[in-house]
Amino acid sequence: MKLSTVFAVKTSVMLALGTGLTVLITVTGVAIGFAGGWFCFKYARRKNIFNDTDREYFQNLLFRAEIAEEKLAKTELNLAKSGDRADILESSHRVIQDELAEERQNSQMLTAELNRERATRKTIEETIESHQKALEFERQRVDSQLARLAKRMDENHQELSIALRERATSPSEAFAANPF
Repeated sequence: MKLSTVFAVKTSVMLALGTGLTVLITVTGVAIGFAGGWFCFKYARRKNIFNDTDREYFQNLLFRAEIAEEKLAKTELNLAKSGDRADILESSHRVIQDELAEERQNSQMLTAELNRERATRKTIEETIESHQKALEFERQRVDSQLARLAKRMDENHQELSIALRERATSPSEAFAANPF
């Protein structure tokens, strides 16, 4: 029994030593892995994460972003100025439209007045024309009456002169007896 006990003890010791060595190697490997990872992490943190081309790229991006912000600020300022100009132009446009509406209204009133004046003038011209015709007719009538009157006066004058000549040659009694 001795042999089997020795063999069993020997196997158990071997088994324990093997397991212990496996655990020890595993723990040592893990510890070395953690230690290596820690040192690599610290080394990488101490050194820049980005290389020089990445740094230039990000500096370029930052510069472009700053320029874009400046342009945006200028554009917003110009937009505000343009908005003010647009408001001024719109109010000027409204004022001009109001003035044009007033001018149209005044033009319509003046056109209506002009039409009334033309109608009045036409009426006056027609009245003057009719009065001229009436005046011409009256002038012709007066002229014809004057001509008749002149003719009659001439006839009366001839009769008187004949009568006076006859009386002048006739005795004076007949002159007194014949009244005109």
